[in-house]
Parts: sequence; C-alpha cells; structure tokens
Amino acid sequence: MVEIREQIPEGEWRRFLDSCSDATLYHTPEWKIFLEKTFDYRPHYLFATDESGQLTGMLPLFEVKSRLTGNRLCSVPFAHYCGPIGDVEAVHALLDRTLSSFDPSETSFIEVRDEVNHDKFELCNSFSTFILDLSIGPDGIWTNLESNVRRGVRKSQKLGVEVSVTQNTEDLKSFFELNCITKRNIGVPAHPWRFFRNLFEYLGDYEQLFLAKYQGEIIGGGIREYYGSTVLAGYAASNPVYAKCNPFNAINWASIVDACQKGYTSYDLGRVSYDNEGLQFFKRRWGTIEKRLFYSYFPRDPASLANNRTGKKYKIATRVIQKMPMPLHKAFSNRVFGHFG
Repeated sequence: MVEIREQIPEGEWRRFLDSCSDATLYHTPEWKIFLEKTFDYRPHYLFATDESGQLTGMLPLFEVKSRLTGNRLCSVPFAHYCGPIGDVEAVHALLDRTLSSFDPSETSFIEVRDEVNHDKFELCNSFSTFILDLSIGPDGIWTNLESNVRRGVRKSQKLGVEVSVTQNTEDLKSFFELNCITKRNIGVPAHPWRFFRNLFEYLGDYEQLFLAKYQGEIIGGGIREYYGSTVLAGYAASNPVYAKCNPFNAINWASIVDACQKGYTSYDLGRVSYDNEGLQFFKRRWGTIEKRLFYSYFPRDPASLANNRTGKKYKIATRVIQKMPMPLHKAFSNRVFGHFG
C-alpha cells in the first residue's frame, strides 16, 4: 500500500536522495528553494511512502503560470532532465495522483522532463545531451578528443588564456554581463541577474564558476554543477571579440581535468536542441556519447514558440531581440525569462 504525502521531513528527503541512484541536483531541497525564491513558482511536491512510513519515491512539480508558454505543472523548471524517482510502485502511484488532481481549467498540461512508463503520457524527443566518461582519466580523454578540440585547447594555452575557479559575487556579475551579450547575439532572453545570484546563494557548493581570462580580462565563463558522480556543464557565455582565444575549449578542458581529479565519473555537456547543429557538432567532438532526452506530456505535447525554432514567429522574435539595446534586452529578459522555465 502506497501513501502519497505532500510534505516530508527534510532529513528523510535527503536520506532518500542519498540512496537513490536516479536522484539529481534538481530533486534536492536546495533546487526547490532556488526556484521559489527566484520565480515565485508554486511547488506541488509529492512523496510516496510504504506501509511502514518509509519514503519510497518522490515527484517534484512546480506550477508555472504563463500567458506566453501556457499554464503547466513542470518537473521541474530549468532542469534538462528530472522526473519521478523511486521504486516502480511508488512512481506509478505518484503519476496517478498527479493525473487525478489535474484540472484543465487551471492547468493546460503536465510536463515531466523524463521518460515515464505510463500510458496516459505522450513522449516527445526534441533534445539530446552529450555524456563524457571520466573514468579513463585526463590522458585517455585527451586521446579521444577530436583533433580540432585539442588544437583549440593548445591555442588557448599558447595565447596565455588562464582559467580560474570562483564563487565570488563580482566574478559572477562579470559572467552575467557576458551571458547577456551571448544571449542577445543568439536572439533569446537572457537569465536575469537574480537567477545567477540565487543559484550560488541557495545551491552553495553544488555550483562553481570557471572563468577564462586573457591579458587580465574576463573573456568567457562556464558554470558547472556537481551532484553525485556527475558534473553538469550548465551555463556558458563568452565575449565574441575573443573567439579566437577559444575560451570554451579552455574552460571545458580545465573543468574536465578538475572533475577527474576530484573523483567524478561522468561529465554532462548539457542539453541541446536538434536544430542547433553547430552546438551538437561542438559537443560531439569531445569524445562524448549522445543521450536522447525524452519528455513526457499530459494530455499532449503543446506547440510552443520556444520549442519551434524553425517557425516564422520564432525567427521574427529572434531578429527583434538581436536588435535590442542592452538595457532594453535586460529589462525584457527580466520580465519574460521565468515564463520559459
């Protein structure tokens, strides 16, 4: 007999995550607090317990209210994969409970960012991630890199690009500015400052910022997230003026070596959509294995502007954003970014 609860003592929650091989950073209490503090999303977490009261499963859900992307329950915003975890009976009970409480007058759809084994959900595959095996060590990884990746790393080193690790607020602000430049050039909203500020405030040691400097100037940055045996390349940005210095190659290689030295066994280069062929090409050349990401939807996969990047509306929106003055782009991003969680 499975009992579904909406709250659980934090100690039990953490012990369950420690015992569950499928747990991710996005299942932690810290990620819940981060989302609540940053976007005011309303949480709808569900926990499954057995007859003895032992925690056997959980499903993190947030209510996202948006006229742009639709009112939805999401597991979870700003995660590239996160779904129910626990034993089979618990997971099925959690999904059944979610479906039974679904109110179409309040919520347009449910999005679970994982493949769930339930006949009511529709599967969609629009993204892949690219995983690097760290167990072979830096020398083995270096051998498996494509030649142009090794050249990029060597060139950055020859030019004197230095990579450092930091959690300093001023360094984070510099990364925020680079991220605004990068996102405007792409033609999409940028993460607001509160996103990065709260990420480091509430996630603590789960987060590290790698900065690439050339002649004393910050030219690129990458945030790495650490949980269990995995390092995730979560966010990256650079100054396009210094593209020839290969800051991304320098940051990736430095963080890979660092992860190996700290005993991590998996390095996730992060989610990429299938229409972004350039980024797919970059991630494949690091000796990675592609992993297709399946998301589960009820009652169906919604057609959204954010996921239809080849459509006319998306292309028009991209051109408009690219022409925005930076102060306007920041204000616009601050207003709309939470809709796309």
